[in-house]
Amino acid sequence: MTIPLFLIFVDAVPRGLGNIVAAALRPVTQHARSAAVHPSINRKSGRRGSRIPRDPLLPGLLGLVGTCLVVATAGRLALREGVEPPTGWLGLLAPVHLDRASALPAFMLTGVALTLGAWLYLCLLASRGVVSLRGTVIILAGWFLPAAAGPPILSLDVYSYVAQGAMLNADLNPYRSGPIILGDHPSLLASDPVWRMSRAPYGPLALGLLKAVYALSGDSVLAAVVILRIVAFAGVVIIVACVTRAADPPRRPLAVAVAASPIMIMQLLGAVHLEAIMVALLSAGLLAARARRPALALVLLTSAAAVKWPAAFAIVAVIVWHAVQPSPARTDESGWAHPSRRTRPFRWAHPSRCNGVRSVARDAAVVTVSGLFLVLLVPDGLGWLRSVSTPAAGLTLYAPTVGLADALTRLGDITNARIEFAEALSVTRTAGIVLTAAVMLRLLATIRGRDIAATVGWGLLTLSVLGPVLYPWYLTWGLLPLAMAMNRQRLRVVITVSAIGAFLALPHCELLFADLPGATPWLQRQAPAIAISTLTLVSIFTVALVRWRDDWSGAATLER
Repeated sequence: MTIPLFLIFVDAVPRGLGNIVAAALRPVTQHARSAAVHPSINRKSGRRGSRIPRDPLLPGLLGLVGTCLVVATAGRLALREGVEPPTGWLGLLAPVHLDRASALPAFMLTGVALTLGAWLYLCLLASRGVVSLRGTVIILAGWFLPAAAGPPILSLDVYSYVAQGAMLNADLNPYRSGPIILGDHPSLLASDPVWRMSRAPYGPLALGLLKAVYALSGDSVLAAVVILRIVAFAGVVIIVACVTRAADPPRRPLAVAVAASPIMIMQLLGAVHLEAIMVALLSAGLLAARARRPALALVLLTSAAAVKWPAAFAIVAVIVWHAVQPSPARTDESGWAHPSRRTRPFRWAHPSRCNGVRSVARDAAVVTVSGLFLVLLVPDGLGWLRSVSTPAAGLTLYAPTVGLADALTRLGDITNARIEFAEALSVTRTAGIVLTAAVMLRLLATIRGRDIAATVGWGLLTLSVLGPVLYPWYLTWGLLPLAMAMNRQRLRVVITVSAIGAFLALPHCELLFADLPGATPWLQRQAPAIAISTLTLVSIFTVALVRWRDDWSGAATLER
C-alpha cells in the first residue's frame, strides 16, 4: 500500500503546491532574470550559460518528489531483524523481508539522487541571482515538509535516544549500562540491536533533554519521537538562520540553499539525530563570536560540547582567536582585519603577553562555570567522558581509515605478509587521529586573519572524515561552519562533501541483488573498495559540476 499511496500523494500535492510556489516566485523570477543578465553578474556566462533553465519551480518539484520517495522507503529499510517500531506510521514502517529481493532500495536511491540534483540546481540558481531569499525558503519548506511529517528514516538512533531518556526517568545511569537493562520496554524493542548494550556517548545537556522529553511524553515512545522531531526541526531552522545571518545580503539566497543540504533534510531532520541540536548551538556560538560577544559565544559552544564532545574544538578555537584578534577599530563584524596604509597589515588588540593571558583566563572561567552548570543536569554528569568512544565500536566501510585498512590487508595477501584487518584498522585509526590533531594544531597556530567559522569548520570536517567512524551526519560538524564563512573554495568543498554524504549510510541497498546467488557475500567482501570507488566518482562529478564556470558564474563573485 505504501507505493500506491505515495504515487497518489505525489500526483496530487504538486498541483496545489506548484500553483502556490509559482505564484510566490513569479514576480521574483522575472526580476531576477533581468538581473542575471547584468554584465556585473553574468559577464562570464556567455551563450552556454544563457541556455540554462531559470525557473525555480523545477528544482522545487524535483526536490519534493525526491524527499517523498526517501520518506516512503527509507523508514522501512532502516528496520532490522528483531526491531518493533511503536507504530506502523500509516504503512511507512511496514516490515521488509530482508531475505528476498526488493525494489525499495531503488526507489530510495532515486529519491536521494533527485533530492541531490534539485539541491544542486537550486544552489546554481541562487548563485546566479535567479531566485530570491523568499523563493529559496519557500522551495526548501516544501522539501522539509515530508521529512518533518514522516517516520524516522535511514536510522534507528532516535529510539535509542528515547530509551536513554526512559533510563534516566527510571533512575538508571546510561553512562554505566546500555538500554538492554530496560527489559521489554517499547523503546528498547524499537532501537537498533547493535547499540542496545552500548553506553550513551552524549553529553549531560543531551541526556538532560532526553530525560525531559520522555517525561513530557507521558511514557509514550511515539510521543517522545514526535517531540524530538520538533526539537530537531527547531534546530535545523536555527542552523539555516545562523548561516543566513552570517552571509552578506546579496549572498543570502545561496547561503540558505547551501545550508539546507540533503544531509540536513534526511539525516538531521528525517533521522532525528542530535547533531541538529549540537550544530544549532555551534552555529549560534560562532555567530556570537563573529559579532564580538565572546562570553555568549563560549556559553553556547560549551552547551554544544555538552551535547557532543567534538564541539570542544570550537571552544578552544574561539579562546585562541579572542586572545589574538585584531583591534576592533580595524575590523568588520566578521572579525576580518583591514590593513592601513600607515600600519602593519595586522594591529593586534593585545600586544602584550600579559593581556593575552588575562583574556584566556577570563574565557576559561566562562567555560568552566557554564560547564559545571551543565554537568549538574543529570546524575554522574561527567560519566560521558568514560563512554565518548562508544561510536568507534561500529564499523563504517566507507570511512577512509577503514578503506585504507582494507587496502593494507589486500596488499598483505598479495605480498604474503599476512596483515590482519584488525591490526591494520588499529594502525589506520591511530594515524587518522594523529593527522587530525596535527591539522587542528596547524589551524590554531595560523588562526590570525582567518574567519573563526572557517577555522572551526576545517577542524571539525577533518575530524569527521579521518575519525574512527564516518557517518553522514558527522559531516555537518564542519560543513555548516564552512557555509557561515563561505568563499569560492569553501563553497566547492561544502557542495562536494554534501553530495558525497547524501549517499552514505543508506540501509539495505544489498536487497537489490538478494536473489542473485553469491551476490550478497561478494558485496560484503568488496564493500570498502566499492564504497571508496563510488564516492570517488561522485566527488569527481560534483567537483566538475561546481568548477563549471559558465554555470557557477555567480559563485565566482565570492571572495577568495
